[in-house]
Parts: sequence; C-alpha cells; structure tokens
Amino acid sequence: MKNIITIAKKEWRNYFSSPVGYVFAGLLLVVVNWLFFSNFFIGGQADLNPYWSNFSLILSLFVPAISMNLIAEEKKNSTWEVLLSLPINEKELVLGKFLGCALYLLFTILLSLPVIITVYVLGKPDVGLIIGGFVGILLLSLSYLSVGIFVSSLSNQAIVGFLGSSVILLVNSLMGQEILLSRVPSFAKDFIGGLSVNFRSANFSSGAISIGDLVFFISWIIIFITLTIISLKSRNK
Repeated sequence: MKNIITIAKKEWRNYFSSPVGYVFAGLLLVVVNWLFFSNFFIGGQADLNPYWSNFSLILSLFVPAISMNLIAEEKKNSTWEVLLSLPINEKELVLGKFLGCALYLLFTILLSLPVIITVYVLGKPDVGLIIGGFVGILLLSLSYLSVGIFVSSLSNQAIVGFLGSSVILLVNSLMGQEILLSRVPSFAKDFIGGLSVNFRSANFSSGAISIGDLVFFISWIIIFITLTIISLKSRNK
C-alpha cells in the first residue's frame, strides 16, 4: 500500500509541476461552461442535465489526453525498466498511477462547484439530482480513466494511447445513443445500451440511481485495471 501511495503522490505532483495540468483543467471547464451557459438563459429552467451531458462529452477527449502518458511515456523514455527494478510490482504501479490521475480528475470536477452553486441559487433544482449528477460524472471519469491507462499500456507511443482510448470511448458512448439504438433490433436495445458507461452515468443525473449501475461501474474499472496489469506482465516477461 505504501508503494501505491508513493506513486500516486508522484503522479499527482506531475500534473501540477508544469502548466499542463492547469491548462487541461482550465480548458475543460471553459468549454463545458461555455456550452452550458450559451443555452442556459434561453431555456429559462435550472436544469443541470445539459451541464452533465456536456461534461461527459468533453471528458471523452480530456481523459484520454491526460492518461495517454501514464505508461506509454514511461516506456518511451526507458524509465519503465528503472521503475520495475525497484521493489515495486506491476499491480502497485498501475494502481498508484490510476489513483494519482483519479485524484487529479476529482480536483478538476470539484472546480465545477461554483457553477453548480450558481444554478442552485438561481433556480433551486433538486439537491438529489445535483448529487446524483456529480457522482455519475465522477464514476464516468474513473471508467474513462481505466480505459485510458489500459490503452496506454499497449504501446510506447502516447498518441496511440490517445487515439485508441478516444475511439473506444466514442464507440461506447454511441452504444447508449438513440442514433445507434434505433438501428438495432428491439430485443438487443437494452443489452447494448446497458454496456454504455455514458448511458449509465446519465441515469444518475436523472435520479434513476440503482445498485446495478454502481456494480457495472465498479466492474468496468476493475476489469480494465486488471487487463492493464496482465498486459504489462505479459510484455515484461
């Protein structure tokens, strides 16, 4: 556990030791807030669902961008062998990097609190829906991150990690969209839609929270972290 915490602290510091971490977080919030407030006063209703929808869309590009270097860059710079020469195994490395990046994502999402408070003051939306939407976005970002770190482990090139995870997340998002579901047989709609983390996250923001959705997110994250560990072990044999 000590090694995991040490690696997580290192990753956390990496995001704030250079302007990159601040620029990424700032760009995410600027784009999300602009998309939301450009239509907010037109609708005349204090509804945060569009805000969470915009957030999930931008996260599908933001998370691959911040996770593409987690492992690929270490391999490219030949520092991966140095890490493995230390009394640290692949599991601790992956969990430490995941935790460090997850804390950065949590920090970035918390920066949206001023917007949420503003909307609450203006229109008094249901507090349960606000909490549900926040939790849904957090689980969605962690699910995206687990995919990003897995794809990053498959190549030495960071750009491959970015493009690969972006495509996977885009396809998964489309699986929960009516534009795709309308083209599949009716008996398969629930199954295909249920595989979309984006679709499940939307359930939280609408107040339809279920144990099944929580289990799905946790299982998704565990599966991709496990695949990452297996990938690294197989490549290091």
